[in-house]
Amino acid sequence: MEEGQKLNISELLLNRLVVETSNVTLSLIEKTYLKEIFSEDFYLSEKFPLIEQVSDSISIIDRNFYYDIYKFSYENLSYCIKIGEKIDNFIFDKEKKALELIKDLNLSPLYFNTSSSENYSYLLTSFENSQSTKELGLSYTYERIETLASALAKIHNHTKQDENERDYFLDSIYTIGDFENTMSIELFNSLKKIDIFPECQDLLNSIKNSIELQKFPDGEKHSCLCHTNINPGCILNRPGQLKICNFYQSFFVHPAWDLAFASYKLQLNEHPIYEKRFLDAYHKESLLKENEYSYIFYKQLAYKIILYNLVSSYFYQLTTAKEEMDNLLTLFQQYSTIREVIQDEFAEYMPTLDGMFAPFIKNI
Repeated sequence: MEEGQKLNISELLLNRLVVETSNVTLSLIEKTYLKEIFSEDFYLSEKFPLIEQVSDSISIIDRNFYYDIYKFSYENLSYCIKIGEKIDNFIFDKEKKALELIKDLNLSPLYFNTSSSENYSYLLTSFENSQSTKELGLSYTYERIETLASALAKIHNHTKQDENERDYFLDSIYTIGDFENTMSIELFNSLKKIDIFPECQDLLNSIKNSIELQKFPDGEKHSCLCHTNINPGCILNRPGQLKICNFYQSFFVHPAWDLAFASYKLQLNEHPIYEKRFLDAYHKESLLKENEYSYIFYKQLAYKIILYNLVSSYFYQLTTAKEEMDNLLTLFQQYSTIREVIQDEFAEYMPTLDGMFAPFIKNI
């Protein structure tokens, strides 16, 4: 990727499933494929010549629509490797730059290498011998919420710069809902046959227009590296320490974006006491002070972006050959965190949204 070139999101999304999954089964075929990668790649074969050590210990941690995440041990050290298609090297380069930028803070995994071939690309980092909030549960991180706030503040302070990527960030969101350009003609035509598809396209346009009308026309005063997807799977916990991983959706934008997304993705908005502790601890260390911005403003933008992603993801889900209950549950969980706040602005769409993400809600 040439210096200064922006990532073409539509190419990366072409015919992909845009929902995360918790299906973490490692098949024999997958294990064989991984061994081939470790054998064929020069860096991996040199660093890990005893491939059986890798093969015996490797397991999958998580999957997302760009890549699969594995952990393994080698000579008493632990590693994380993220593997995707060739084009995903763009994403890995993005993560590499983020990790290198904050490596001195010791708040993220250590970067080792990224490479690609015709059949794959990968990113190799340390594995922090920790457990994610996804594994431990939100209550564990709630009790350490000041530590998370401090980590975010340190990352933001360390990466402050003049360049702002807000428009690029928003364009990457809108592209996910551009089905005609991110899907094959056959898949797109199949979506047009779904009864609720036209209404949902109207909803996506309404969300986009609402965001464009609400955002500051003159940009944002502060800019720093923001993760923009602080969710339970990205927070690595161990006693006395917390690290943040998976920076593939990171952008240089106003730091309040991270605070707003964390509120919904960590369900802090449902626990005002923990949300206040989180914000108080953040403002105590951050370059951004509470009186310099509107937290509510960014939360209003954040829930619209989350809704835009959910509606888009729903239709990518329908294009797969097999619907996985884990994926559907993930969509419902995300929808439940924003349902209350979207009811007024998008009231006319609520029956359709409830039918998509919570068809049993009328029985609750």
